[in-house]
Amino acid sequence: MRIPNPIALAALFSGLITLVSAHQNTFPLGRGIAQDNLALEEVPLDVVPLVPHQQGAEPLSPQETEAAAKQLASSIALSLITHEAHEGIEDIAARLPPEAAPFAGALHRPGTWSTGRIIYPQLGGLLPGGASVMVVVEQMWAEPEGVHVEWRTLDIRLIRTGGIWQVASLESNGGEPLAPPANLSPEALAVLADPRIELPDSARWDIYAGLVSPKLLALLARMAEWDGFGVVTFSTGHPWEVFGTARQSDHSRGLAVDIYRLGPDLVIDQRQTGSRVHQFVQWLYQQPEVRQIGSPWALDGRGGRSFTDALHQDHLHIAVYP
Repeated sequence: MRIPNPIALAALFSGLITLVSAHQNTFPLGRGIAQDNLALEEVPLDVVPLVPHQQGAEPLSPQETEAAAKQLASSIALSLITHEAHEGIEDIAARLPPEAAPFAGALHRPGTWSTGRIIYPQLGGLLPGGASVMVVVEQMWAEPEGVHVEWRTLDIRLIRTGGIWQVASLESNGGEPLAPPANLSPEALAVLADPRIELPDSARWDIYAGLVSPKLLALLARMAEWDGFGVVTFSTGHPWEVFGTARQSDHSRGLAVDIYRLGPDLVIDQRQTGSRVHQFVQWLYQQPEVRQIGSPWALDGRGGRSFTDALHQDHLHIAVYP
């Protein structure tokens, strides 16, 4: 099986992969999957359509403010998860820019094929000379019992020289898988069981590990009444610090979440006053447990609980009080 260009490959399968809240799934071999050579000539048909922005390999809106950075990070992420069964880390490295070769094995699955698609690349930090792009990626690979699907939030760091973005490092590969503990809180169970809340597995593992504030989880359950939403990160996959500073982020303290869409609509496409996302931000501002909202709007002026800047155009940053 010849590996196509990662972007073309993701586009090929973009209409066939399920968009559900529980992403760590295994589809049994034998339902259209060739078990002898583990090929993906066919994909299981019991899947649902993607939301509108995910119809292509790189789900970028024309409104994106740093499209070149996101395209670079997305192409790196796709290359990391795209290989044939016989290929090793050195083969992946050969398809990457030289500066990305050191982390070619971050998501390699030895002895089997691997492929996937981009869910959304969100900015996690932005400075004139550098950026964090948190790429939510779906990876598919074959295991003896079937095709395995996992969503991870990668933190890909870029530098900009002479106006050109280049890869600097992979700061997070999305964490290590965890099984759900037997003693999950009611707040955690409510979020994990709600099909309206799209969670990467990286975010699920944060919940399993007890890294997310129960107060934040309770707020998420109420937020889901607004036609659902898509999470990019709690802690894993987000910079530990407020990007470009030495201050610990509310994300790494378990007090914040970033969401990139409300219902089917990307935040980046809903930046007009009066939009549904704008109404949602106004509702969030009225919730007493919300300490901070980063969004395309500053509802209460400079220095208030609601702030905006160049970074917070493609997502909502929602932080609660400890």
